[in-house]
Amino acid sequence: MTDSQRLREYAAADPFDAPTLEATELAEPATDHTVWSCVGNLTAVRSIRARVRDFLTGTGIPTPLLDDAELAASELATNALLHSRSGQVGGVMTLFIRRDSDRVRVAVADQGEKSDGAASGGHSREGHGDYGRGKLIIESCTSRSGEYRTDSTHVAWFEIDVPDPGGSPGAG
Repeated sequence: MTDSQRLREYAAADPFDAPTLEATELAEPATDHTVWSCVGNLTAVRSIRARVRDFLTGTGIPTPLLDDAELAASELATNALLHSRSGQVGGVMTLFIRRDSDRVRVAVADQGEKSDGAASGGHSREGHGDYGRGKLIIESCTSRSGEYRTDSTHVAWFEIDVPDPGGSPGAG
C-alpha cells in the first residue's frame, strides 16, 4: 500500500475546526510570545522544532534549556500527529510559545481525538496510562507539564524554569 493510499484511510478532519487555547494561556503578562499554526503532516514536527529553536534563540535562553524545549515540543507535536485528528488529512495543529522572565511555556493544541471512522493504528491517548517514552522524555526535561481538553481541542503543554542572571531558578 502506498503512502497516498494510507492517507485515504483516515477520515478528513474539518479544516475549520482549528485548535484553540484557553483564555488563561494568554492571561499572564509575557516578556515575549508567538502563536503559529501548521498543517498536521509529516513535516509538522520538524517545522515545530525549528519554530521553537528560532523563537527561543532570540530570547536568550541558555542552550541546554533550549535543547530541552525543542525536544519536548517535538514530543508534543508527534503525539498530536499520532493521536488526534490533526494528523489526519486536513488536520491542523497550533504551537504556542511564551517566554516570561522566569520560565518558558510551550503548548501544542490539536483537533482532539480521531473520529470513530479513522484508522487508529493501535495508538490511543487513553487506556492503561501507557503513553510510551514521549511522556517520560517530557517529564525529564521540563519543570512542569500537563494537558487539558475542550469539546473540540486537546492541548498539551510544558514549562521550563529559566534561571535568573544570578544563577538561581525563578519562582514558579
